[in-house]
Amino acid sequence: MQEMTPQDNYRPEIEANYPPGAICIASGELARWPHFTHTMLHVLRPKDSTIEMHCGLNVAANFNAGIRRMLADPSLRWAWIMGDDHEFEPDTLLRLLARCQDILVPLVVRRQPPFIPVLFKEPLPNTPRGQFPPYHWDELPAHGLHEVHVAGSAGMLIHRRVFERMTDPWFEVGHAGIDLMNEDVHFCEKARAAGFTIMADMDVQLDHWTGNSLRPIRTTEGKWTVGINLGCELQVALPPEFLTKIMTTIKEESKEEFAKYAIDPFRPQPSLIVP
Repeated sequence: MQEMTPQDNYRPEIEANYPPGAICIASGELARWPHFTHTMLHVLRPKDSTIEMHCGLNVAANFNAGIRRMLADPSLRWAWIMGDDHEFEPDTLLRLLARCQDILVPLVVRRQPPFIPVLFKEPLPNTPRGQFPPYHWDELPAHGLHEVHVAGSAGMLIHRRVFERMTDPWFEVGHAGIDLMNEDVHFCEKARAAGFTIMADMDVQLDHWTGNSLRPIRTTEGKWTVGINLGCELQVALPPEFLTKIMTTIKEESKEEFAKYAIDPFRPQPSLIVP
């Protein structure tokens, strides 16, 4: 198993004077994943930016509510669309803003097998309504911006002028496939019809949280190891030697000790965020 290493991302030069905007979050009464809450506590954002967190089962309605509030304030120039099942680096938003695009998404993986990027091509003549051919990982460049036909909305940064040229409601369900939500790809189709392009940033990635189960399993040689059940009857077995290594290199800490140290590496720069 290959060990995790820091991403070799090309980071754009980040300025401290980006215009403010609104982070539009769709969630329930509580975020599904505590890692999302921890991430949001440390996100760097331009001064005077707002956070719009709207709760309910209708994701499209939640996003639209945040966008309406953003448009009501002329000083807010963008909306950053976000679900509550993601985790990201503190400077993620600023790196996207540095690209100066109308519509820009980070690289996100779908959380069910076969774990495709949430980026899609133009449908073929025989493609069912609401479905789009996905990009394969080997079709994407290693760095830079890449134009796509439609994309998922996770981490989608949208300039104010996009909403002003389109009509309310911007996100709608049931228009791209009868029994599909597809509020994100339908938004992309409408934005393209309005003259905008959908760009993906290969140098910005989001984690996509999902529930997995762990089970003790035996290898074919009879050694104990741990199997990770990823869904769709897909199980990944960790090599026994990997478990041996992390048993000797990772120190298990209590929640109290973890909480004492966890916040320090991510402490944001006060000059770039709202207090």
